[in-house]
Amino acid sequence: MRKGIIALSLCLALLSGFVFAGGSSEEAYEGAPREFEGKTLTLMLQNKEGEYEAQMAQIRAFEEKYGCTVEVEVIPTGTAGENLRMMRIATHALPDIFGASVGALLTQSSPDENCRPLNDQPWIKNIDQAFLDAGELNGNYYAVPTAPSNVGGVFYNKKVFEEYGIEIPKTWDEFLAVCDELKNDGIIPVAHPNSKQSLCQVPFLMNYYYVEQEDPEFAAKYTKNEIKLSDSPAFVGGLQKLYDLVTLGYLNEDAMSSTVEDVALLLADGEAAMSIIRTNILTTINELAPDSVNDIGFFPLPDKDPENRGVATWLPIGYFMTEYAKEPELALKFLEFMTTSEAVNEYVKVQKPTGAFMLNGITFDENADVYPALVEAQEWVERASTSVMEYKCPIKGSDQPNICSQVAAGMITPEEAVALIEQDDAISARQLGLPGWV
Repeated sequence: MRKGIIALSLCLALLSGFVFAGGSSEEAYEGAPREFEGKTLTLMLQNKEGEYEAQMAQIRAFEEKYGCTVEVEVIPTGTAGENLRMMRIATHALPDIFGASVGALLTQSSPDENCRPLNDQPWIKNIDQAFLDAGELNGNYYAVPTAPSNVGGVFYNKKVFEEYGIEIPKTWDEFLAVCDELKNDGIIPVAHPNSKQSLCQVPFLMNYYYVEQEDPEFAAKYTKNEIKLSDSPAFVGGLQKLYDLVTLGYLNEDAMSSTVEDVALLLADGEAAMSIIRTNILTTINELAPDSVNDIGFFPLPDKDPENRGVATWLPIGYFMTEYAKEPELALKFLEFMTTSEAVNEYVKVQKPTGAFMLNGITFDENADVYPALVEAQEWVERASTSVMEYKCPIKGSDQPNICSQVAAGMITPEEAVALIEQDDAISARQLGLPGWV
């Protein structure tokens, strides 16, 4: 058995975790070449609850398949881990592979200086375009997803829909008509956990898919202050959907005090027919009402065009390969492996995924333990998806959750909310020193 080795200097010890070999490669991986026998890959990984053990299972499978050793440096999540990573980036002391944020925070890792572009790799087509775009800088793609994403959409109780003969609505008008029918039948149309301001904004944030359909360059233009939020009917429309639900009486009566657990039970028991929320609600339903989790289905939050529907996602961090990797061929092989169904199924063996994998053509093993609604979300990610706006634009005022909470309570109109968000964002943009705002 290989012994763990210490990789960090004493001055960094308090910030870091530890380094160890991911698993044993002494037994041959049946039916596959061990082309990297005796080679060692170094990798920096966050100890994130709900992901770490599954990621280690993927690493062990990779070792067994290729006969190599993966030395994993475990770092904490949060500020401590981020500070350590930034120190290592600044001193060019990164391992062959490291994890870091994508999207608006991508430039913090200076990938154009520290990382190898992946454009020339044939397997890059395995990565969903929404994630590729979030890991792109100056025309180069740098990142491979480390874990599932959190997908926003409508979760519904299939038994309720079947009992009342309801078809999945494909436009927002159809959605409201369904809500009206359910309300008349004594069913809560939509349950939402608005006791937490950050969750009040989720339906509005996932509507960004339609903002981008309206104007693919919206985030870039807004970052440069070339467009206002109020110029986008789809952006205002996301707030209008929040406002419609409360003013038309389609939410649970105690929505402003309801928790995620409350909503999970309402949906599982069929007291509520739908919830506009993210895929991690499935984990809560499984914990509180495991016998009902397979009764839950998924469809995209609809808009105006029944033929133009899609989802928005909250992305995981990415794996990056350093430009100065000591084992570049092995590092590229590792990144390729992480884009395959084989790696996904190793993940699923250990951890029931709470979101969709940002990969194309994923096939789950026949006996894979995956929520049915998650399989549906995975299909939509591959079919039509984008990340939420925060991954494309660094501007996000600190008061946005509170503003959305006021809309969700019916206290202010969508138009008033957009004006407040614009004012709040302007403060954020000036603090960031963004061109066009100062």
